[in-house]
Amino acid sequence: MYDDLARTQNPAPLEWFVVHAVIPSILVTLALQMHSTVQGAPQLPAYGEFVWLPVIEAPWVGGPVPDRFPLLVSMPRVVYPAAMVRGGIEGYVRLKALVDARGRVSRSSIGTLHATDSRFVEPARKALIQAVFRPARSAGVRIGYWVTMTIEFRPPLRGYTLGIHSKKGLGPGI
Repeated sequence: MYDDLARTQNPAPLEWFVVHAVIPSILVTLALQMHSTVQGAPQLPAYGEFVWLPVIEAPWVGGPVPDRFPLLVSMPRVVYPAAMVRGGIEGYVRLKALVDARGRVSRSSIGTLHATDSRFVEPARKALIQAVFRPARSAGVRIGYWVTMTIEFRPPLRGYTLGIHSKKGLGPGI
């Protein structure tokens, strides 16, 4: 039973290729063939068995590629959830957010792509909202641009504090 579960979670390379390349290409081919049978639909030029699709020269939906991408200038330290300190759980949250032309992230644009534990999501969102970026630029003009950030969480070390301590008999600072 456990072997079957592991096999389904880690597909073989051939299985991955079939699912992610062969099947989609067959579906696209069928869609193009059905598209050409619809009355009034424009005919795509075909050469032998291949159909040549026109090149789209306009920028894709996300807009133009900037000359300079957003750069993180500052972000507050992420607060490790107090309820999780005892468990010592490590993890990360991957967020996607829109950095506007002012270099700030709006709360409504933040989306969670992946989190190892759902209790890490809110502290990561709070830190990203307070982050400051140097905004993206395209042709010298500041523009909004999407960023993806991974924020890691590690439990604080127990009994470890920053600063200089002295122990009796060892001298100051040792």
